[in-house]
Amino acid sequence: MRRNCFYSFQQDTVLRVSVSAILLLCAVVLMPFAPGVAWAQIAPVRAFVGGRVIPGDGSEPIENATFLVRAGKLTQVGTKDSVKVPKEAMQVDLTGKTVIPMLEELHVHIGYMKNGATDPTVKDGMGVLGGHVSKDYYTRENILDELRRFRYYGVGAVQSLGTDRNDLELQIRNEQRSGKLKDDTLALLFTADDGIVAYNNGNENGGPPFARDVVHEASTPEDARAFVRQEAAKKVDVIKFWLDDRYHTKPRMAPAIYRAIIDEARKEHLRVIAHIVNLEDAKAAVRAGVDGLAHPPHDTLVDDEFLQLMKQHDVFQCSTMSSSMPDRAWLDEPELAETVPVAYRDYLKAMHTAGANPQSGDPHAPPQGYALMLINEKKESDAGIRIVVSGDTAGGEGRFPGYTEHRELQALAEAGIPPLQVIRDGTQVSADALGLRDRDSLVVGKRADFIVLRANPLDDMKNTRKISAVYVDGRAIDRAAMREHWTGIAGR
Repeated sequence: MRRNCFYSFQQDTVLRVSVSAILLLCAVVLMPFAPGVAWAQIAPVRAFVGGRVIPGDGSEPIENATFLVRAGKLTQVGTKDSVKVPKEAMQVDLTGKTVIPMLEELHVHIGYMKNGATDPTVKDGMGVLGGHVSKDYYTRENILDELRRFRYYGVGAVQSLGTDRNDLELQIRNEQRSGKLKDDTLALLFTADDGIVAYNNGNENGGPPFARDVVHEASTPEDARAFVRQEAAKKVDVIKFWLDDRYHTKPRMAPAIYRAIIDEARKEHLRVIAHIVNLEDAKAAVRAGVDGLAHPPHDTLVDDEFLQLMKQHDVFQCSTMSSSMPDRAWLDEPELAETVPVAYRDYLKAMHTAGANPQSGDPHAPPQGYALMLINEKKESDAGIRIVVSGDTAGGEGRFPGYTEHRELQALAEAGIPPLQVIRDGTQVSADALGLRDRDSLVVGKRADFIVLRANPLDDMKNTRKISAVYVDGRAIDRAAMREHWTGIAGR
C-alpha cells in the first residue's frame, strides 16, 4: 500500500511539474505580446535606459541615463556607459523622457472634495455645484478616491492636517501600514486626526468652514494637554493647531494654550504644525517650538528676525501658494481634464476671473497677495530654510488632489527658486519631513518610486504635469484604467 501511494504521489508530481513547465514555456513564448506589467512581475531586473534622471537631491541631472531596479530598489544609477545591463533584464526605453522622484505632500484636507464622480446638476448641502469642498462628501470611498488621484499625478504620500471624522483617516492609515490595505494606486496617508482651535464659548469657532464641528476647542492649557495625550494614544503622525483669528472674526488662541500644545506634543514625541497668517504669529509659533508652518506669512514682507528664527529652530515652511495664483489658464490644461469634469472646470472659470487678486498699479506700493508670498518664500529659500510642497489641497475650491502639488512647484519656480532646488523641495525635502528617507531621491538603495515626464521641468516647471508614467517599486501603475474609470463615472 505504501508503495502504491508513493507511485501515485510521484506520478502526480511529474504531472504537475510537466504542466508547470508547459505554462512557463507558453509565458516565455507569448511574453513579447503581453502587457509590460506581466513581464515586469517575472523579470528579476528591470533596466530603464536613455532618459534624463533628475535625482531629486539637488545634484545635476544625468543625461542618457541607465538605472536598474531589482526587488523594487534602485541597484545602479548612472550614465549609459557606466551601467552594464544584465542579459536577463527587461528594458524600458525612456529616450526623450525625464525621470524625477515622486512628490510628497505635507498639507491636505482629504475627503472633502468630490471633483470626479460628480453630477453637475446635483448640489451639496450648501446648495453649491458638486465639486465644492463640503463635509457632505466625507466618506471612506471618497478618501480612497482622492488618494488614487494623488498617486495618479505622482504624489507618493500626503499628510492630512486636522480634519478627520470619526477616526476614518486613522483607520485607512493603519490599514495601509499593517498591509491590510495594499494598493499601489493609493498614496500613503499620514494624518493629524483632529486639530485644535481656540475656544469660542459655544459660538462658531475658527476652524476650517467644512470641519468646524470636528476640531477641538481648547479652553485651557490643561485641556489642550489632555487632548494632545488623547491624540498621542491614537498614534497620530502630527499635531495641528490654528493660530489665526480669521481676520479678527474669531478668538485668537492664547500663548499659554499653544505653548502647552507644543510642550505636551514634545513629551509624546510628536511634531507640531501651526496654521498662521501673519508674521508676528509666525514668529510666536516658531519661538514656542513648532516644527512647521502650514502657510507662509502673507500680511507683510518677512524680516531678518523671522528668517533667523526659522533657521535657528530648523522649522520647515509649507509652500501653500498656488491657490492665490491669479492665472486661471491652468483650468484648460489637458492634464487636468484627465480627472476633473468639464462642467466643474467651467463653473470655476465663471466664478474666478483672470486677474483675481491683482497687484496694485502703483509700482511703489508694497507687494500683496500672491506677489508677496513669492517674495517671502524666495527669501526663506535663500536663507536655507526648508520648504516642503504643500497645497492645502482639497481645502478649498480648485485645489484638486494631485494636480495642486504640481502647481505648487510652478509657484516656487515663479518665486525665482532654482529649478533643481524646486524639485528637491518637492521630493527629498518633503519626503524627509515625513520620515520617508527610503524614497526621497533616485540614488542607489532607494525605493524605485518615480515619475516619467514627457518634457524637461528644468526648461519649464509646468512640464512636471506632462506625465507619461508613474512607477511604484519599479512597476508602472495603470493610469489609463484609472482615467477611464473616472471619465466613465463623470459622464453618467
